[in-house]
Amino acid sequence: MDRHGLDCVVIGYNEGDFEDYRVMCERAGPSSPEYQIMRSEHLVVDGQAMPWLDAFSRLRSRATGRNDRYHVGEVFNLAALYLTSYLRKHGLRAEPVSLFSSEQDRVAALLAEQPAVVVVTTTFYVNILPVVPVVEHIRKVSPSSHIVIGGPLVDNLLRSGLTETVQDLFFAMGADTYIQESQGERSLAQLCRALRDGGDLAAVDNLFHCPDGEWVRTRRRPENNDLDQCSIDWARFPPELIGETAQLRTARSCAFKCSFCDYPTRAGALTTASVETVRDELRALAGLGVRNVVFVDDTFNVPPKRFKQLCEMMIEEDLGLSWYSYFRCSNVRDEEAFDLAARSGCAGVFLGIESGDADVLANMHKLAQDSQYRTGIASLKERGITTFASIIVGFPGETEKTVQNTIDFLNETAPDLWRAQAWWANPRSPVYQQKDLLGIEGEGYSWSHFTMTSAEAAALTDRMFDQVTESVWLPLYDFDFWSLPYLAGKGVGVPELTGLLRTSQELMRARNRGGDPVGLAALEQRFADEVAGLRMEPAKFRY
Repeated sequence: MDRHGLDCVVIGYNEGDFEDYRVMCERAGPSSPEYQIMRSEHLVVDGQAMPWLDAFSRLRSRATGRNDRYHVGEVFNLAALYLTSYLRKHGLRAEPVSLFSSEQDRVAALLAEQPAVVVVTTTFYVNILPVVPVVEHIRKVSPSSHIVIGGPLVDNLLRSGLTETVQDLFFAMGADTYIQESQGERSLAQLCRALRDGGDLAAVDNLFHCPDGEWVRTRRRPENNDLDQCSIDWARFPPELIGETAQLRTARSCAFKCSFCDYPTRAGALTTASVETVRDELRALAGLGVRNVVFVDDTFNVPPKRFKQLCEMMIEEDLGLSWYSYFRCSNVRDEEAFDLAARSGCAGVFLGIESGDADVLANMHKLAQDSQYRTGIASLKERGITTFASIIVGFPGETEKTVQNTIDFLNETAPDLWRAQAWWANPRSPVYQQKDLLGIEGEGYSWSHFTMTSAEAAALTDRMFDQVTESVWLPLYDFDFWSLPYLAGKGVGVPELTGLLRTSQELMRARNRGGDPVGLAALEQRFADEVAGLRMEPAKFRY
């Protein structure tokens, strides 16, 4: 493609340095949730602590001699693709980058064109650390480019308004402008056109800019972009850019109001794309050679009627696609929905179980019952659909007894995979409206309430790590459930992956308990042998 006059480069994701993350967790203290999470999501290879997939990659490279680096970032960042497609539909020349840290050749080629705008998305960031090196690199390589940052990080920073601290953070990140809007694509297109045509930035909606050394806000104008009109034009992306596995969004926001989550408040009412739009996108993806699709909707099977229509459409199309999604057991009305899911290619589901205790679920406003979870997990497993249960530990009302109920629930229902972590106390979530009633103090991973502290939640999560024996632990850092479709695209199925994860969990347990060196060495060798014995495709990224 001729990139002369490139209007915008969209940077999808920059992973942080694991060693920095490890040090930060250790500084939080041995009883902190941060430290507990870190201990149960990394392995040690040649004396170096590293995330699970990096350890896997090192051992795999040692066996093959290829220097492969497997990373879920090979599944192209959806935000980068979506914004690129949107800008192109609005007459702008744009190109995406998925994983900044592992695509330096692509980054260099695009920045060599001195694009007018470089946008840095922040979907997965909780602080500014991953942003700073990206901005510094852009400044060095393409100093004329206008840098804009948007997404959830900006929205979270501004939750108390444009304070002096926020202004300092804006300067620290180093961008020229910031967009605050839960959607933001229309504002980005306005900004790109203004810079291309010599327009006034003050006329761009939802923008923070700094004309006279002080940050000022332009007109606040909420966006309500039509999902059918904004669907991704997949045909304009080459197959080698997309690969075997792709993400797809068919809805925006969430129909539920769980009390630990502020997303529905930020994103507005649930909005869905039409079944025909989804049909067109799936056809395009299949035409690119995609074989695994990840639906990123917060709850793909809601509304139930639409879910059945989507499944029936996929059965009718018979495109040879396997799909993965978030799934809400409490909203399956009959066995037909499970049958349709299986027949349409459902390979795995992310279940936001959160707790196996009825009282804690009620406190969370989950609108789900224990029996619905049990029936749902059993029905999914009967049909060969991989189940992953995500658990929150320490929500107000949690006690040692309720955690034991969750342990029992997991051992009795035996989802294929599971993970638990301490409650992250979000001051913008609905539960904080009852802060005084529940005795909530603090935020993030440092909190207490009438029934538990964050340190107690971390200790109980460790107990779960040891006592849940009928399901296999899934790491979080650079892994998560969405690595399943990625690795499936590389030829590693759930049975092989489950065996690897079970061995690695044994390794983590032994290391956390200070196991004897001989036993640890035997486990490490067993894991290395299992990794070496896999038959799989090479990675796109290299060390």
